[in-house]
Amino acid sequence: MTKKRAAGELVAAALAGFGVSEVFALHGSHLDPLFMACEEFGIRLTDTRHEASAGHAADAYARASNGKLGVCAVTAGPGFTNALTAITNAWLDRIPTLFIAGAAPIREAELNTLQGGFDAVAMARPVTKWAQRVAEPGRIVEYVRRACEIALSGSPGPVFLEIPIDVMFWPTEEAAPDTAAWQRPSPTAPTAADVAGVIAMLRKAERPVIIAGGGAMLTNAGARLQRLAELTGTPVIAGQKALGVLPDDHPYYAGAAAGLAAAAAAGQPTDAVLLVGARMGMFLGGAMGAIIPPAATVAQIESNPEEIGRVRMADLPIVADAGATLDALLVAAEGRDWPKREDWAGLLRGFRANARKAFADAPKETRPGMVHPGHAVAAAMDALPAGTAVIADGGEAGNWVGDLVRSPGAGQHLRCGYLGCLGISPGFAIGAARADPGRPVVCFAGDGGAGFNIQELDTMMRHKLPIVTVVLNNAEWGMSRNAQNLLYGKNREVIVALQDTKYETVAEGFGVKGVRVTRYEDIAPAVEEAFASGEPRLINLIIDAAVMHPRTRMMVGDTTGEDGVPIPYYANIPKK
Repeated sequence: MTKKRAAGELVAAALAGFGVSEVFALHGSHLDPLFMACEEFGIRLTDTRHEASAGHAADAYARASNGKLGVCAVTAGPGFTNALTAITNAWLDRIPTLFIAGAAPIREAELNTLQGGFDAVAMARPVTKWAQRVAEPGRIVEYVRRACEIALSGSPGPVFLEIPIDVMFWPTEEAAPDTAAWQRPSPTAPTAADVAGVIAMLRKAERPVIIAGGGAMLTNAGARLQRLAELTGTPVIAGQKALGVLPDDHPYYAGAAAGLAAAAAAGQPTDAVLLVGARMGMFLGGAMGAIIPPAATVAQIESNPEEIGRVRMADLPIVADAGATLDALLVAAEGRDWPKREDWAGLLRGFRANARKAFADAPKETRPGMVHPGHAVAAAMDALPAGTAVIADGGEAGNWVGDLVRSPGAGQHLRCGYLGCLGISPGFAIGAARADPGRPVVCFAGDGGAGFNIQELDTMMRHKLPIVTVVLNNAEWGMSRNAQNLLYGKNREVIVALQDTKYETVAEGFGVKGVRVTRYEDIAPAVEEAFASGEPRLINLIIDAAVMHPRTRMMVGDTTGEDGVPIPYYANIPKK
């Protein structure tokens, strides 16, 4: 007879069947059978200090591992509600993640129990592909397997399982499942007509581009994109989630999508766009047409048919997996004569220097004890070890980093996406460090974002994750203050001021060595020493709040009122 075990131990067995080897968690006794069984099934637990960070770590792990399933397990009640932000972040960015939460006993429903009395499944459903409660111990394996398949299939995204404590602890003689034949769902391939249409579009175009997005990142498509670019003479632009999808110095890698807007402004707009797993929306210029001109022919490869036609219709809609479609395109492109487009690729590459040129003539130290934020981030970036994964929080800090990043590969520059969520960077850094233990990781955050989850320095210390945290400290909510000044006049500010916190002292309390940097010349040595230590470190880098990132003005929009009522971050309300 098989020895009795708690039914919840089979969760770990089922996860292992899908190749899961990392789970990010915060302890709660509701899930103890799962936690206790992880070692038996080859799963490492990384426990954080807040459930949101555990969820963000699972999200980042999936991104940085190019599409492996990220798993987060948290306790009932506030454990789940704390993780709901991370679930939503993964939902909006379409990241394959499984969130597991405990719950009060089913047999005590409606009895005002501890951490019960609300419907977590109903709360999760709007921001997941699938959300269910496991009500029978004998169906645990079935539910976990189905959750994993749904998270990884088609258009990826988060799924949620609630497992009540009595189901989790229920004694069972059920053996661990035989998972040898388990595999993730097969990707959807394009049709022959789809492939022929893309080939014809690229051959005909004068200034074509490939825009790689999250679909390319999650299918680890970098090498295939590089080969397609070289074969067809088509430069590659990276959406936010795919920055670094080609080697930084590759002649056909044109960097971020802003280069297309610069080309259009220079009178050379792209005339053909191949979207490879890149969704249209804010990060590709929205409906304004500055990045993807209205006159351009667009082929869109997208696993989610609901994304086809969002913002603008695609001329060649292709509902298929990005990686599988690239495989088919490479076969079709081989052996053909292709136009030479080195000048077009060179033009786009040339725009990559614009971000540094914008502040090149500004003084490095704008005021005593304060460094220009552009110069500060550039100096830190230049001092990073080769191959460093670059994590950035939101706000102006994230914009400075995004402009200046030199990413070593897709999924290695992680920042907030459509949710615009501050405080993600420590969790993201932890997930990235677990995805590739040999890779250096730097975590940039403004002092506003740093305050959300600064306690994760403890996680980095306990798990010996040598992450270097750089706090860009201007003692304010920079983007918010600047938006208020633009909308209401200079020095019209409400609840946007912070104090100059000694984050280096805070770090010391968690056992992390910290240093305060107030001079430009000290930035590179501080970064180099931090990485050389092989330990978690923190650099409190003091930057000048008076310097506004150019994108903040763009996001606030026209404040003259000529075109309507300006509202921050969105299009103006039109005049009636």
